[in-house]
Amino acid sequence: MESEERSAAGPFRRRGGSRNLPAHVLPLGRRLPYRRSAGEGPAGPTALLERVLTEGWTVEFLSRIRQPSFHPEERVLLGDFLLSMTVVRALLEACESGGAAPGPVRYRGPYGRLMERSEMEFEIVPGDHTGTGVSTAGAHPVPLEARPVVPPRWRDVAERPDRRMVTLPAWLDQTEEGVRVHADVPMRHYLQLEQDLGVRLPRDGDVAPRYRSRSRYGDDRHVVLVATSSKPDIKDYGVGNFFRVARELRERTGTDLRLTLLTNDRRAAADLPAALPVEVALGVDAADCVDLFGGAGLVIGNDTGLTHLAALTVRADGSGPQVIGLHNVFSPLKWVTGSPRHHTISTAFAQQVALADVDVCATSFAAEIDPTLWGARADLASLSPKDVAGFAAEVMDRKDGEQRQRPPTRGGTHGDGQARRRSRQ
Repeated sequence: MESEERSAAGPFRRRGGSRNLPAHVLPLGRRLPYRRSAGEGPAGPTALLERVLTEGWTVEFLSRIRQPSFHPEERVLLGDFLLSMTVVRALLEACESGGAAPGPVRYRGPYGRLMERSEMEFEIVPGDHTGTGVSTAGAHPVPLEARPVVPPRWRDVAERPDRRMVTLPAWLDQTEEGVRVHADVPMRHYLQLEQDLGVRLPRDGDVAPRYRSRSRYGDDRHVVLVATSSKPDIKDYGVGNFFRVARELRERTGTDLRLTLLTNDRRAAADLPAALPVEVALGVDAADCVDLFGGAGLVIGNDTGLTHLAALTVRADGSGPQVIGLHNVFSPLKWVTGSPRHHTISTAFAQQVALADVDVCATSFAAEIDPTLWGARADLASLSPKDVAGFAAEVMDRKDGEQRQRPPTRGGTHGDGQARRRSRQ
C-alpha cells in the first residue's frame, strides 16, 4: 500500500510517519539549509546555545492563534500542548550534546497527572496553575514561547521581525530518492530549534514524547472511538457515524469487536444502539485515557487532542495502538504526531490545505478561512463510514512492521479503573 491513496471519488488515506515524496505530491514548504539526510547539520553552536547551557531555559506553552500578543494564563489545548512538547525534547537533547546536565526539569500546569506518565522525567509543581510551562533551574533562564502554528519565540533575543508573522514551515530535505518531508508539528519545532541552537539533534523523525500506559498488551479486538472535539461545530464526526463505522468494521473483519466510546456528551452515553454492545467512557481524564488506549488495538477519532494522545501512548514493550485521525479542515500532514502508528483519512479540503500548507485559523491575510465555502469537500460527513471502516480494516491487518499484540487472557484492561463507564448489552 502506498503512503497516500485515494479512490476515484473517495477520501485521502495516509499512513503514518514521514517519507520521501516526489515533486507532484510535495506540499509547499521551506528547504532545509543543509542536507540533513546526508548527515549534514547546522554550521555550528550559536551564542543562544551557550546561554541555554549556562543559564538554563523556560518554555511557556501558549494558544495557537494569539499573535503577536497573547495571554500566558490562557489554558493551552491538550493537542497543541502534546505536539509542541517537542521543544522540550529538543532543548534537553541540545543540553546533552553540549555536556550540560539541566538538573531537575519542572512542569507546572493543568496536565500534571498526564506528565507523570511522560517518558521524560519531570518534577510536577503542585497546585492550581493558569499557565502551562516547563523549566530548568537558573537565576535567569532563557525564556521561550511555544505555539504550534508559529516558530518558537525567544523572548529576550533579537530576531527578524518577519519571524513573528510567519507560520512554522514544513521542512523539505533533498535526498537521492526524492524530498524528505518533515511536515508534522513536532518535527517542525524540532528542526527549528536545531537551527536556532546550531547543533545537530539526534533524531530523524517521530520526535514527539510518549506517555506510558499501565496496560501490558493491546487487544486487537478492542476499538476505541474518540468522539470528543475542541471544535464540535466543525470537527466532529458524530457518535452516530462512529457507530456506523464500528458496524462496518465488524462486518468486514468478522470479528466480535469490543467497543469503547470516549465522549464528554452525556446525551451520547444515554442513547446507545441496542444492537451494538458498547462501553462508554464519559469525561475521562487524559492520564486515564493513556491506560484505555494502551489496552486497545485500534483507535479511531476526530482530529483532536485525545486522538493525538492515543498515537503517543506506549506500552512497556514500546508498542501502542494503531490510530486513525479524521481530518476535514486541518492538514493531515501537519496536525499529526509523526508516529508511524498515526494514520489519517481526510476530506478533499483537508488535502488542499495540506498541499498549500495553510491553516484555516492563521493565514497570511490575517483572517480565518471559512471552510463552509468549500461545501461537502470540507465536511466530515463526506468521509463515509464504509470508507473509514475499509481503511481501518487494512490498518488492523497490516501493522507497518509492528508485531501484532496478543490480547490479555482474561479480557481487556482499562488501567486503574477510575474512568466512569456504562455498558449496554
